Amino acid sequence: MKDALLCRYFTDAPGWQRQLAQLRKKCLAGYADGVICLRDASKEECCAAEGLLGRHFVPPQLRYNMSDFEKALQSSRFSVINMADFWQRLDGIPLRSNQQQKADHLAEVHSFFAAESVLSHGAAANSWLLAMEQERKHGFQLLQPYIGQEKAAQWLHWVCCTLDRRERHSEPEELALCSYAVSTDPHALDGKNVAGNLLLHALAFWQRAPMPTRARQRLSLLRRCGLMLDDISDFTVQIGLILSLGNGNEHSAYGQLRQKGKFSLLTSSQLAELDGAVSPTGRVYLLENQMLFSSLCRKSHLCHPLICTSGQPKEASWQLLDLLAQTNCQFYYAGDFDPEGLLIADRLWKEYGDRVHFWHMDPQDYHKAISEKQINAERLRQLKQISCPLLQPTAQAILQTKRPGYQEALAEEYLEDLQKAENR
Repeated sequence: MKDALLCRYFTDAPGWQRQLAQLRKKCLAGYADGVICLRDASKEECCAAEGLLGRHFVPPQLRYNMSDFEKALQSSRFSVINMADFWQRLDGIPLRSNQQQKADHLAEVHSFFAAESVLSHGAAANSWLLAMEQERKHGFQLLQPYIGQEKAAQWLHWVCCTLDRRERHSEPEELALCSYAVSTDPHALDGKNVAGNLLLHALAFWQRAPMPTRARQRLSLLRRCGLMLDDISDFTVQIGLILSLGNGNEHSAYGQLRQKGKFSLLTSSQLAELDGAVSPTGRVYLLENQMLFSSLCRKSHLCHPLICTSGQPKEASWQLLDLLAQTNCQFYYAGDFDPEGLLIADRLWKEYGDRVHFWHMDPQDYHKAISEKQINAERLRQLKQISCPLLQPTAQAILQTKRPGYQEALAEEYLEDLQKAENR
């Protein structure tokens, strides 16, 4: 409990603020004695010290020993026993040294992990818990700000239970179902949550794999551990590619669709089962527009494979492109002439470099496709993120007009290119 009289004396007087700060710092460092020194002391600060210590101080020099301060307190009307008693009465709580605080923290950390370790977990969870506590890695930094709080204990328990489930069962399961089983919340282990990120650290430790830094790496790690994400909304669509299994033979179902000139929808898990993807012509054309893709697929005599990303490429699209990239396939991308379309193009270029070509995305193509709509200032600012030099002229053209252009206006140009076998 705070001592009201003591608090008024030391906090109401402006002269004590800097002196108390030095005293507190030295006490926290564990010093039993030391020198309090202000080389630019004010008159108020000197008068404050003089009133307690009974010594005359002349500004700007103010210097005395901590032991003198403690003795003065003991003989004062406050009857302070020692410095520990002083801080207890001034702050209302004991002042613990940095060393004491460190020891307290170590004890708290040990107690936190011990509470989970005593439960009946498998080898994977127990090894991870031990490594976190001892090495201060593998997800420890995520938990550290919350150690001692109930929610941190919950997150830790959910992840440990998830490790137990994946260690016991070989059959894959959806992440949402696993999350519900361990927490009664299907979204508890989502990547945007602390528990979801903690799970990635735990899985990476279990698999002796690096911590994923990109979405595709995260997806790969989860799948490796038998945890599946939403397979309905994560898909890509293609026509004309040769998709092969682990034995090197073309997948029979996709092969039949290719031979009939039909497109196929590929989910992330279906792509994970494939061993390779090849373009018969050494190139593949990419569209973000679903309607345009559907229209082109109905045309006959398409000579080149075509992929539709359906807007921003999902993980399934990146999986397919990664397979194609292993074959030195060339990518030809066409998107809308707006910040979002150019950012997709820029990202493709960053991922795959010079094998990416921009398909009818020059300024002259933009002016053919320009609309009457307006792009607001917030969206236009996204164009400043474009780093590919080949996209800069088109980005500048859009910035000047502030109007988007749409792929539908270039449908005939796309079809002509796709029907040219000499493009090989």
